[in-house]
Amino acid sequence: MTDETTLDGPETDAASADVAVSKTNWAPTRTSTAVVLVGTAAGVTLLSRAAGVGTGVAVSVSGALILGLALWLLTVEQWRAPATLAASLLLVPAGGAVAAGVGYELLVEFAASFPAPDRTGVVGQTLRILGVAAVLVGCTFAALGAVASVRNVAERRTVGRCWGLVVRAALLPVGVALALAGRALVTEMEILPIDDAADRASSTFTDAVFAPTATDPQLASFWVVLTVATAAAFKALVELPTRELAGDSTIGEIEVAEIADAVERGASVLAFVAFAGLPLALLVGVVVPAADLRAGLPPEAYRLLADATTNTGVRRALVGITAVSVGIAVAARLVRSSIRTPTSDLLAGYAPYVAGLAIVAGAGVVHERVLDGLLGFVAGRLDAPLADEFRRLSGNVVEFYGSETIVVGLLAVVAVLAAGGLFALWVAFALGFVPDRVGGPSLAGGGLFVAAGFAGTLDTPLWVVLVGAALALAVWDAGEFATTLGAEVGRRAETRRVELLHAVGTVSVGGLAVAAAVGLAGAVPSGPEVGALDAAGVALLGAVGAVVALVMALR
Repeated sequence: MTDETTLDGPETDAASADVAVSKTNWAPTRTSTAVVLVGTAAGVTLLSRAAGVGTGVAVSVSGALILGLALWLLTVEQWRAPATLAASLLLVPAGGAVAAGVGYELLVEFAASFPAPDRTGVVGQTLRILGVAAVLVGCTFAALGAVASVRNVAERRTVGRCWGLVVRAALLPVGVALALAGRALVTEMEILPIDDAADRASSTFTDAVFAPTATDPQLASFWVVLTVATAAAFKALVELPTRELAGDSTIGEIEVAEIADAVERGASVLAFVAFAGLPLALLVGVVVPAADLRAGLPPEAYRLLADATTNTGVRRALVGITAVSVGIAVAARLVRSSIRTPTSDLLAGYAPYVAGLAIVAGAGVVHERVLDGLLGFVAGRLDAPLADEFRRLSGNVVEFYGSETIVVGLLAVVAVLAAGGLFALWVAFALGFVPDRVGGPSLAGGGLFVAAGFAGTLDTPLWVVLVGAALALAVWDAGEFATTLGAEVGRRAETRRVELLHAVGTVSVGGLAVAAAVGLAGAVPSGPEVGALDAAGVALLGAVGAVVALVMALR
């Protein structure tokens, strides 16, 4: 135990302050954390098989495990840049696995439920599909909470960082998907003749910037080019680290820093004059006709103005100054930020964008095989009429947009959905619905409880629902106990016997409560002749009694 006495766990009074340890020296205790893992795995397996969604849960839970690994990577500080890159690369596969698991089971339910025989059947099957989705989501959150309980990595900070990573990683796939889709819309639907539009745009730009064929003064466009060039040059001079590099060096008897100051002042004056004269130049160039301008100016002045504002060489030089100045300013700004920012932070900041580039590049390589396999898989799960219609429609979509556009678009949608899910989870942490101190156990217990509750709407046996609810409470209690005990005694203390005793007590009380509820439900007759009290009512009373008994035992 270290000498630090700051407790980053549950609050303690003054009498127990001497046993408090810092967060760097504590972790959730192993035995109770193992109870969380085993209880969650048992609950997810039991509920998913009873609800008939075992395949989808297996896929979505794998995505939750990948997301838990990404959260753990974000807590690694020694190798922060590669850990951030790895976490960024894992986020889209994690979201894809969750979406695939949920989507698969919904596809199976849809294929088995529709077409429904009547309107009542439509309502009933829709409710069943919603129940299946809720069980899948609950089991997924339970798995995420369980794996996050191992190192207590489910916190508002890590979830917020994870959300920021997936947002930045999604920027490039979303942008590329929109660009490819837009190109397909324009070319296939002939919304705009691209070749003619490109030629017109190029000609307009050339005439406005370089004015190669103009004979009359082009004061407005020339002054815009001049203003942009002077502003860019001034910005480049300001960004350059001239003073830092020059130090006390001199040229003759003049210090280099003084020369740099004089050049900056001159550039600022030119930029100010250019900006100040821009409204007048635009007004004269747009409003005053060339004939009136020729009549109002001396011939030599008019000829000089026409030559200066239409000279292609001068305009090209100004455009070149603008391009070089912008490049210098951007490079100098990047160098300055790199010097001020630690290398690990700088690399970690760019890691999500590298991950987004890798996602787009990977999609460009394997898009045809991925799309063929995906469409074949979906068509194989549908009945003959629906499968034929799906193949026809999907073939038309692929022909219109192209396989690369569709695959990149799907990845972009997965990234957006992952960002939305992580943001909702962060909001739950921020509002206090999921506490930072026991974030993992709370997610595990809450997910199991939701899954157990909605499993009851899918003709699941009563005892399965009650066991799932009892496991949810046991998992949450074991995770909370692991966090509390770990914060109080540290990670090296021997606590296995105490933890096992606590776990046995919790499971025993929960098991007795479930047995009592199931027994009562079986003992009370059901049917229309006994009135409104049936097995469901007895089960509800038994569940309430189980919760009360368990809470009393825990306290």
